[in-house]
Formats: sequence, C-alpha cells, structure tokens
Amino acid sequence: MIGSADPWHVQNVPPDAVRSKSVVQFDPLPEIGREVADRYYRGAHTGYARRFMRAMPDIVSYHIGLATGGFDIAGGFAAPPPTFRYLTMRFATSAGLDIPAELADRLAEDHRVFLCNIRGFGVAESVRFDRLGRATSLQRYQFEYERTDDEPDAVSAERLDRQVSSIERLIGEAFGARLLVVDRVVAERRPLAIDQPGQRLSAELLPRSNRTAFISVYFDQEEWAQEWFGRDDVRAAVLGTGWSAVRGAKIDEECGLDRR
Repeated sequence: MIGSADPWHVQNVPPDAVRSKSVVQFDPLPEIGREVADRYYRGAHTGYARRFMRAMPDIVSYHIGLATGGFDIAGGFAAPPPTFRYLTMRFATSAGLDIPAELADRLAEDHRVFLCNIRGFGVAESVRFDRLGRATSLQRYQFEYERTDDEPDAVSAERLDRQVSSIERLIGEAFGARLLVVDRVVAERRPLAIDQPGQRLSAELLPRSNRTAFISVYFDQEEWAQEWFGRDDVRAAVLGTGWSAVRGAKIDEECGLDRR
C-alpha cells in the first residue's frame, strides 16, 4: 500500500516550480535492431527507471517517446524516423537529474544491452500555443533544428524566433491542434562510449551544441495533423531556411510520471 509519506503524493506541482528540463535521444544497438531494443526498453529498462524516479520528488515529469515516422516530401510522416527514441524530463531543481553514482553506473551498464548514439540536451521550454482544455490523448510531432559549427548564437536564435512566430500564426487556425512547445537548447552533455559510441552521458558539457532547438506540436489525432502539415505554407514554416539540418518525427508518447 502506498502511504502518505510516499513521494508520489507530491502532486500538482505549480508550473513555476519547474526549474529545468532535458531532452534525450538515442538509437538502438545495430546488432539487435529497433524491435528487440524496444521490447527490452519497455519491458525492463524504463519500468526500472520509472520506479526509482517515483521516489525522487525533484523529478517533476518523465515522458518517453517512440519515433514511428519521419517528415516526408509530401508533408506526411512516412519517411524513416530520424532516431529511435526520445525521453523528456522536467525537474524542480536547476541541476537536473541528480542520482547516486552507483545508480548511474547501473543504468549505464544496462544501456550496453540495447542503445547507442545517445545525446542529452538541457533545454529552456516555452509554450507558445495552449488549447489543451480537457484533452487526455494526444499525438506528438517534433522537429529538431541544427546549425553549422561556426554559426554565431545570435544568428541561429534570431532565425528561430522568426520561424516560431510563423508557426504560431499558422497553428491558431489548425483544427485539432492542442499545444505548441519550443525547447531551446542551452547545453549538451558529452556522450561517452562503452562498447559502442554514446552509451553513457557524462556530467561534462560540450563547449557548444549544433542543436539549436526542438519544436513540438500536439494534435488530437493523426488525421487533423496530416491535414495541417500537408499544407505548403505549413511545410515551409516548419522546415524554415538556413539550417544545416532539419528533422521531423511523429512520436508515440507515453507518460511515465507527471506531478504537475
């Protein structure tokens, strides 16, 4: 039985209590592929992570997402997904995820079983459109934007501002649109190799990240999203111009825990 002292009872955390947010992405080990990696991730790894996070009230939310399709030439999501999985976490401290060294080692050892090419980003969240109401089931679409290694921060920030404004104007007329979230990358953690590249994230930050932002759009369901993304003006707005790479994904997202 869950007692009143259980940290899970720390609920309804006010929005201004969220001090930091992170986005992590990773690929499956090539030798086992997406299906086997996902079966293990869902069957063992994320459940273990979810249970220890439940006992850590500084973790405000934990969501996992499977990329099921990539943004395609026609404005749909029939292309191969740009990566395998994403996870998003919000914290009540500015330090982000702070776990004991023994637990961090245990998680990293488990990463050897199923993942590689991990990237971890600290982000600053901005909600630019919110029509959630009482919606309880949503379809998420995410775009990630990368700049060249030598582009000044001010240039990419200004370009992103213009692009977000364009998307914000268009989403207001989209039937079934619920939420527009902009996550500006403020730091990227250095990935470490174990057996394969990127199987652990170090505490050290990279001097600079070429990832500028993630933009996530949430709809009631796929049909209304496809109707909107299929428009030429919307396609131009989400892709923008001047980026070294833009990748879009349809994401099937699940909530691990959320104290908000």
